[in-house]
Amino acid sequence: MGAVSRGLAPASVRWAVAIITVAALAAPSASHGPQPETSAARVEKRDGRRQQFWPNGHLKSDVTYRDEAYEGEYRTWYESGRPYERRHYTNGHEAGLQQSWTGDGTLYLNYEVKGGRRYGLVNATPCVPVTFDSVTVPINVAVNTRVNIPVHVDAERPQLPYYDGPDFTPHWSPVEHRVAPFQLTMQTGARVSDNNLRGRIYVASFIYTQCAAVCPIVVRQLSRVQQAIDGQRAVIVSYTVTPETDTPARLSSFGRERGIDPSRWWLVTGDRRQIYQLARSSYFADDDRVRAADEGSGAFLHTETLLLVDADGRLRGVYDGTQPHAIDQLIADIEALQ
Repeated sequence: MGAVSRGLAPASVRWAVAIITVAALAAPSASHGPQPETSAARVEKRDGRRQQFWPNGHLKSDVTYRDEAYEGEYRTWYESGRPYERRHYTNGHEAGLQQSWTGDGTLYLNYEVKGGRRYGLVNATPCVPVTFDSVTVPINVAVNTRVNIPVHVDAERPQLPYYDGPDFTPHWSPVEHRVAPFQLTMQTGARVSDNNLRGRIYVASFIYTQCAAVCPIVVRQLSRVQQAIDGQRAVIVSYTVTPETDTPARLSSFGRERGIDPSRWWLVTGDRRQIYQLARSSYFADDDRVRAADEGSGAFLHTETLLLVDADGRLRGVYDGTQPHAIDQLIADIEALQ
């Protein structure tokens, strides 16, 4: 052994040291969260149904694999037992309904993947809250009833779904829900109503002129939409959520500063109760987290969400107004509806 300590170790000893060192580096530490699967599990090819459980016995995940890829329904739960994710896959790719919930049960992802595209609610990020004096705006639940009406679809154009509720679940046949009648005022001082939009496709948004967070980004992106439409077959309708300060004159000034053409982009103000009723019951543009935290208040938390409305007043698309790729899709969908 003396010779070994003064020179190079025999090959068998060197290999043993290397194996021990690698094993030590790979060994999991109890202080770094959940332990990885065992070596045997890592080597084993994932195929078939797999379930994992929380320490309290609640089911943690229920997943099916086929040749190492997700296949079929994928379910996960919080340790409390509440659902976290419900997703669907084909050959490892999203296909079908995809949903996620917060720990308190709020649905924050709800979209369907069809033909490689996502349709529905994809995690909108709220803008800053706008608070007024107390006001109660009832929500008409009856208008959210879905009906199946035959529809002819041009095979050369993408089929767009219909939406009839705040979760923006896509329906692939026409629904009963339509934007409710209204009478408001645009930036020119002209009175406008739902009759002025009949037969026109339009993009609805909710902004206010003093917003310094999401609204400036949304307005810049909507400028691209303005360039792509003619004002006859399609327009943009942006409702202010602070009508007390956003008068027609203020909206007109706001529009001039940003190159907004009143013939293609309507900045709308008027009765706050009416605007909020439209936002909550027709466009589903409000964020329920405000009312859940302060029930009965006049708080309104608007988002970057844009709504595409067809010539019959039905919701046909929901988009993130801060994302250029979403605006590209919105412009393409407007063309598809024309």
